[in-house]
Parts: sequence; C-alpha cells; structure tokens
Amino acid sequence: MAEAVKIPVEARNPEKNKGTGSRFSRKLREKGRIPAVIYGHKEPVKPISLSRDAIVDFIKKGSHLAELNLGSSTETVLVKAVQWDYLGREIIHVDFARVSADEAIHTQTRIEVRNVAPGVAEGGVLELIVHSIDVKCRANAIPDSIKVDVANLHINDAIHAKELILPEGVTLNIDPDTLIVHVTSRSAVEATPVEGETATQPEVIKPERKEKEA
Repeated sequence: MAEAVKIPVEARNPEKNKGTGSRFSRKLREKGRIPAVIYGHKEPVKPISLSRDAIVDFIKKGSHLAELNLGSSTETVLVKAVQWDYLGREIIHVDFARVSADEAIHTQTRIEVRNVAPGVAEGGVLELIVHSIDVKCRANAIPDSIKVDVANLHINDAIHAKELILPEGVTLNIDPDTLIVHVTSRSAVEATPVEGETATQPEVIKPERKEKEA
C-alpha cells in the first residue's frame, strides 16, 4: 500500500504577477524548479514551486499520494495533471488536487504480473493487454499495484478484470469484462500486423490551456 511521499515545496507570490506568469515560470525552470498549483476542497488555489528532481522521481516511482511541505503547513495531494514540453521530455507545470486521507478517490494503479505462464513453455506468448487500471479506494489505501498471477495460464487462456483479486476496500472502475492478460499462440502473434505504438505518458496540456494561472 502506497504511503504519502513527503516533498518540500515553496509558495509563489501571485501579487502583481511576481509569482506567476510564463516569464516567471521560465526563470523557475532555469533554476531546476517546476511551477505548480494546489487546488480543490473549496479552498483557494495555491501557486507553489518544487524541485524538478523531486517531481521526476515521484512520477518515475509510480507514486500516487504526496504530502507537500510548505514549512508552516502541509497539503495532502494527488497529481492530477502534468504539462510536458512539446517533445515530452521536460515537465513544465504540475497540478495537485487536495485530498483527505479517508476520502474515496478514483486513480490509476499499475498491473504487476506474477509467476510464469505454462503456456509460454508450450510455445505461446504472454501478452499484457492492460498495464494499469482505474480503481476506487481511500486516498490512504491506494495499492502500489494490482498483482495478476499467471501460473495457470495455458495457450488461449486469459484473465479479465472481473477475475482480479483486489485488496480490501479497492473496487474496479472499468468494464469487468476488460481483457487484462492472455497467452496466445506464437503463430497468431506473428500474423498480427504491427501498428505504431503510442507510449503512455501523463496528460500533456497544450501551452494555451495553461497560460492562465491562479
């Protein structure tokens, strides 16, 4: 079960555009910091900045819950949107949404395959169709992953969403008949045309959608 990752942040002063705006944001990024905002729970939007390394590490680890330390106060949040540059390499802005520890939320959790499918030794190919799924649970009970045991999968066997074993308090937010993983024959895989693959990344927000900051 994931725990909140503690990240130190600094408040930005929005008065007279000293703490917001594209020019100020560029200067922050040149110093290795990323502009961000905290919003939600009917409280004012709070402009902040945080270390580029801290947010990159947070995303790479697949973390969900963060505890942002502003010195005199803390905010428990989830990452709701990440804005990347046009190459998808550099983070430009992050949106954090406030949550309560016992609040029911919808979030994405990765699928983790366990064991070896006997169908592979039989000449088949194991294909993980869904790499992460939408679940509903308490903010302080987000699972690190949903484990899928493939030890009984032979050729043409499959596991669907409704067959997943979920941690207590976690429910699916997807079609229960969604195919998660299956073992198919190697000949079937080789006969399937390969189309361009699209890498899964956090939501990319076009610059014009983020010109206006709180």
